[in-house]
Amino acid sequence: MKKLFLVLLLILFALSSDAQDKNFHIFLCFGQSNMEGAARIEAQDTLHISGRFQMMAAVDDLSRGRVKGEWYRAVPPLCREKTGLTPVDYFGRTLTELLPEYHSIGVINVSIGGCKIEAFMKDQIAAYAKTAPEWMIPALEAYDNDPYRWLLDLAKRAQKDGVISGILMHQGESNIGEEDWPLKVKNVYENLLKDLDLKAEDVPLIAGEVVNADRGGRSASMNVIIDKLPETIPTAHVVSSSGCTQFFDQIHFDAAGYREMGRRYAAVMLPLMGYEAPSVRMYHVPVESPVLHRFGGGVTFNIRAPHARSVLLSSQFLTENVPLTMNREGIWSVTERVKDPDIYPYHFIVDGVTVADPSNTDIFPNEGFKASLLTIPNEKALYHVDDVPHGRVIYCTYKSEVLGMNRPVLVYTPSEYEEGDSSYPVFYLISGTTDTEETWFKVGRVNTILDNLIAQGKAKPMIVVMPYGNMMNGTPMPSSLQAAEMYKVFANEMTECIIPFVEKEFRTLPGRENRAIAGFSRGGGQSLFTAFSHVDEFAWVCSYSAYLTPEVMDIYFPSFNTSADQVNAQWKLLWFGVGEDDFLYRDVLKNREYFDARGIAYRWLNTKGGHTWMNARTYLATTLQLLFL
Repeated sequence: MKKLFLVLLLILFALSSDAQDKNFHIFLCFGQSNMEGAARIEAQDTLHISGRFQMMAAVDDLSRGRVKGEWYRAVPPLCREKTGLTPVDYFGRTLTELLPEYHSIGVINVSIGGCKIEAFMKDQIAAYAKTAPEWMIPALEAYDNDPYRWLLDLAKRAQKDGVISGILMHQGESNIGEEDWPLKVKNVYENLLKDLDLKAEDVPLIAGEVVNADRGGRSASMNVIIDKLPETIPTAHVVSSSGCTQFFDQIHFDAAGYREMGRRYAAVMLPLMGYEAPSVRMYHVPVESPVLHRFGGGVTFNIRAPHARSVLLSSQFLTENVPLTMNREGIWSVTERVKDPDIYPYHFIVDGVTVADPSNTDIFPNEGFKASLLTIPNEKALYHVDDVPHGRVIYCTYKSEVLGMNRPVLVYTPSEYEEGDSSYPVFYLISGTTDTEETWFKVGRVNTILDNLIAQGKAKPMIVVMPYGNMMNGTPMPSSLQAAEMYKVFANEMTECIIPFVEKEFRTLPGRENRAIAGFSRGGGQSLFTAFSHVDEFAWVCSYSAYLTPEVMDIYFPSFNTSADQVNAQWKLLWFGVGEDDFLYRDVLKNREYFDARGIAYRWLNTKGGHTWMNARTYLATTLQLLFL
């Protein structure tokens, strides 16, 4: 009889041992809204889910026929009935894809949106529940106001079926700046280990960063504290959120962000389970810049420079350079509010070296500095590409007999040019110091501005010619007489080479009344000098943030001192524009005062701001509406 009893005991022990599948890996998941799941579940998230990926219902879900404490195929939502996609979804999916087929994955998710870590601390939850905001009360009540005990009970039930292999956590947004947060997490972790009779070396804690600074995360400062978690818990591991996309509130990840975070949780877990992570960097952290945020006018700038000691951002929308901070992936970031929509040049200063944004293909074309372009969309702006007929910008090369070389020039033709046989007036538009022939096109957006003005009936169709203003003999200060010598070379280049080339290759209207010239900065000085030197070639002349000195006027254009009526009769338009903060503002005023004293008529526009391409576009749009009328 005693032998029979021992045999029965052995059989029962064997049966009970077989009930627990050692290859059924169970993961306890807790935290706040980013673990609970805040993104909308999309069709792709419900398809092709392996039967080897299971979720234990944390609460009853009558709409899906789920009963608390039972296992189901892990079709989202994995937390409660009205929660969304969570990193847990793609954590489990990724593990089942990469682990051998005899392994299966189970998850239990007990999370509460907006909760502090105190919601999972045994000695804190009672007091915390009494002070919880009204909107959190239903979630707490779903777990009987004790989410820790609720998770523990489910975990004990799950241990009969498999082995708890890890604990996943995503929490921190509600404990921002609390340096003792890692100690509180340690309290929760060690309580779970003790109450479930688990060993830390067998059950690692994996914690995810909150929305990263490189995506403009409003809670990103907490990542500094989260990253220190392994210093307090040796078996803790941190999942980087760098590059993971976010929802508009910059607190929650979007669906794509949750998918990526889930894969990264899995990539951290695989080696801890004794399996190699993918040999290629499957979860590469992208660098995107600039990142525009729809609400609040925020823009996040990023640059990967893991070995840099300091990185600064410089731009014309800033009053001073601002420092960036580096994350664990070596990506430096800063988020700044841009008040006014426009197109702004910006660059980074990396350990004192100026560099353009390597992840932005929209580059400012300039010889003297390396900058990128930030476009803050504004559908009402003339630089916005509207649904109107669009002209063409053609890259051309002409032979310069003046300089003895081939030279580049860009030519804009209006939308009607290709289909007709009409001829058009020509506007010669010159860029500033160290700018290239592309600058009025890529930064000034002359083609888009003119497309829109023509479509609105506010500007006449015209050809715009954008030459390269560098005369290859230096750029003297505009206040010096040497500048006039450079202007003289440009005037010869314009009249002897550029105009003949354009009139040969394009259908242009003849005569000075059908030619205008304007420029920004150095280009403005070149335009004034060229027009004054060749009254027979131009009837329309505009200067954007530029001038000629009284000395140059007296030496080269003495007629301005003798006959105001004769001079005024020569010009259909003489126009000046300058910003009140422009470093050339006083010199431009002196140029105007020179004309005032001699009775020379002109039109002018003073604006706010400095020597910027934002102002240059304003002057361009203003004068385009005055030409050839």
